Amino acid sequence: MKKTVPVLILTAVLCGSAHAQINFDSSAGPGFADALASQELVIPAPEVEIVKEGSPASCEGYPLTMRLRGRTVTLPATGVWTLESHLATHKDAFPDKRSFPKSVRENISGHLANSCDLLSRLVPGADCAEVYSSRWDKEWTPPENGKAGQGALGDVRPSNEEEMWIFNMMWVGKSMPKAGTKFLATYKGKSVVVVGGYERGPSSRKFIGGFQKEVLWALGARQDSSKVTLSALRDQTLPPGPVTCAR
Repeated sequence: MKKTVPVLILTAVLCGSAHAQINFDSSAGPGFADALASQELVIPAPEVEIVKEGSPASCEGYPLTMRLRGRTVTLPATGVWTLESHLATHKDAFPDKRSFPKSVRENISGHLANSCDLLSRLVPGADCAEVYSSRWDKEWTPPENGKAGQGALGDVRPSNEEEMWIFNMMWVGKSMPKAGTKFLATYKGKSVVVVGGYERGPSSRKFIGGFQKEVLWALGARQDSSKVTLSALRDQTLPPGPVTCAR
């Protein structure tokens, strides 16, 4: 049976090697309604061979053009990425049964402990003190127009497993992918399955987008200087995190 992969587009159909083109009519800035309103097209994917645990995964991609604020980017695309702060997850707990923290530091230690536990299981020997070494690694996303730790989707929170591998781009309107859509980040022979659609940014055009610290660490890349490649990903069953791709 053919497996299918949901991909967000507005006015184009991917066929063979053709581009999946994301278009829109308005240049208005991002908004909560934009993030939730989307159209979904199911694109047939090739047969995915079931591989044994530890075997290389199929990291096949396809051309995908997305509209960002003031520009368009066609994947695969290579550029400089910056560091993003943390988003609150389903697993994070706050006083008074709140879903989000009141400040950029409230219970961030609990979030990092959960992430460290997951990271240590994915990458045995991972040094969490090294991974979360800067002050920006120990803060929630600033409140801006919402709450601390809250992304572009408002009350929609990622799972703990997703949050560690989230990436952002300054998507405009409906070009923002559905929350949880997976892409592939590569740098110097290393690959990480990353998750998009929860947050927008950064605003600076110096950067193609932003990664969580775990992504940069797993790739061995430096924020604000390393040129990482982002690709669309056909196999949406791959778990987020480091992956060994079949050659």
